[in-house]
This record gives sequence, C-alpha cells and structure tokens, in this order.
Amino acid sequence: MANLTGKQNKRCLQKTWNCARYRLKQLHDSEKVNGYLFIAPLTIGVVVFSILPILFAFAMSFTDWNSLSTPQITAFANYSKLLADPNLKIELRNTFFYALGTVPVTLILAVLIANALNQKIPCRGLFRTIYFLPVVTMQVAVAMVWRWLLNSQFGIVNQILGFFGIEGPMWLGDTRFIMFAVIIVTVWNKLGYNTIILLAGLQGISDSYYEAADIEGASSWKKFTKITLPLLSPSIFFVSITLTMDALKAFDIIYVFTGSGADSSSSPMLKAVRTMVYGIYENGFINMKMGYACAEAVILFAIIMAITAFQFYMQKKWVYYD
Repeated sequence: MANLTGKQNKRCLQKTWNCARYRLKQLHDSEKVNGYLFIAPLTIGVVVFSILPILFAFAMSFTDWNSLSTPQITAFANYSKLLADPNLKIELRNTFFYALGTVPVTLILAVLIANALNQKIPCRGLFRTIYFLPVVTMQVAVAMVWRWLLNSQFGIVNQILGFFGIEGPMWLGDTRFIMFAVIIVTVWNKLGYNTIILLAGLQGISDSYYEAADIEGASSWKKFTKITLPLLSPSIFFVSITLTMDALKAFDIIYVFTGSGADSSSSPMLKAVRTMVYGIYENGFINMKMGYACAEAVILFAIIMAITAFQFYMQKKWVYYD
C-alpha cells in the first residue's frame, strides 16, 4: 500500500513538473513573440529604407538608366567613367578635407564642453539646453541663417571682426574661405548633440574613481587624462563613428551655401566645396544619369564601410570598457 502511495505521489509530481514546463514554454514563446513584435517596425524600416535601396543602387550601378526609361546593362562602364572623371577626384579631396576639418574639432570641443557641463556650475541646466538648441533646427534653416551671418557686406561675423580691426573675408564668395565657412557651421551645428552624448557618458563614471584620485593627491589634469578620458572612451568611439559617417555624407549646408546648386558643375565656388554626395545628387537628379550616380553611391558606401571597419579595428587599442 505504501509503495502504491509512493508511485502515485511520484506520478503526481511528474504531472505537476510537466505542467510547469508547459506553462514556462508558453510564457517563453509569448515573450519571444512580443519581442519580435516590438522590433518589427524598426526592422521593417531598416529593410525597406536602407537594405533594399542599397541592393537596388548596387544593381543599377551596372546599368545606363535615367530613372524614366528601362535600364540597359552596361557592366562596369559606369565605374570606368567614374575613375576617369575629374569631378570625382575633386569630390574625394573635398569630402576628406571636410571630414578632417569637422570630426576632430567637433570631437575635441564636445569632450571639453561636456566635461565643463558635468561640473557643479551655476545655471548648468540652462547651458545644457543652449548647447542642444542647434540640434533641433533643420540643417537647411541653419545654413540659411549662417549664409546671412557670413555675408561679406552686412554679415554680423565680419562686423565683429571689424570691431577688432580685422578685415573679414568674403566667406561665401572666395574659393579659399568657403570650405572653412562650411566647416565652421557644421561644427556649430553638430556640437550640441555630441556634447549631450558625451555628457551622458561622463555621468556614468563612478565618483569612487575621483575620490581615490583625490586621496592620492592627483591633479585635475591627471584625473582628466587618466580617469575621465579612458572611461569615456566608449562614448568617444561612438561619437567618432557617427561624426565620420555624417561628414562623409555632407550635402545640405554645401547645397545652400553654393546658392542651391551653382550655375554649373564648372563653377569655381562649387568646385571648392562639392562633395561626393553633391556629385551623386548632380549626376542623378540634374543630369539624369541615375546609373552613373548609383555607381558613385556604391563607391561612397564602400569608403564609409572601409573607414568604419578600420575604426572598429583600431578601437581595440584605445577603447576601455569598464
């Protein structure tokens, strides 16, 4: 009788365990379904608006297509023409010059300003808001305002320089200065967002590190270089990646500064600032050589991917994850 009772108890426990496992499996499956539902909108958006256009552009780069007629396959003809196109060399030079002028300056200023805004200073919240304001403004609107500020005759910038006895240049009318004007405006426009990102990274650093440094008698510079920068390196790495990608895709400010597309591609002012994205726009939507524009877009995509891969490789040498 005792053995029968033991068997019954064992059978009952087995049923209870199987029921619990079934409930857990149901719960797990429902969580998986909910998870997929949450990521579905973003995934669909990435596929429809990023992956499919990239594949389409790659396919169209091997065709002669004006976006209206039926594409005619030309194999590598577009790439051969691009390599011999003098405009591509100008665009590559301007694109890299623009990136080298904006990325390091924006990154350094963002680190310094974020570090200052992380200190206990009066009206800290107000200053954080002021630095972030340019981010919520459209780049075309920013470029229009700065185009007026940099006007050589009645612009405020040259008036301020004149107050100090400095003759202001023709920012937007001189090939020697227009690229510097674009870089200045870009740094001003991108600074706020990246400062906030770095500020968030700074606030994630534990105070215990600084307290230990204070006990050891470390100076402010030592704390900044030995504690702040190493622990902030993941945020700096993220900012450097996004800044580099944005710089290699520059278009809006350049388009407005050259008068919404200068008179022709041979205009000296346009040659001084035209980037690869501007060349893609001109070839695809002005000259209606969409296949040719797609080929240039593929080259730009390859350049961005190569530089990003190099940045990810180099991050092993200087990025520290706590």
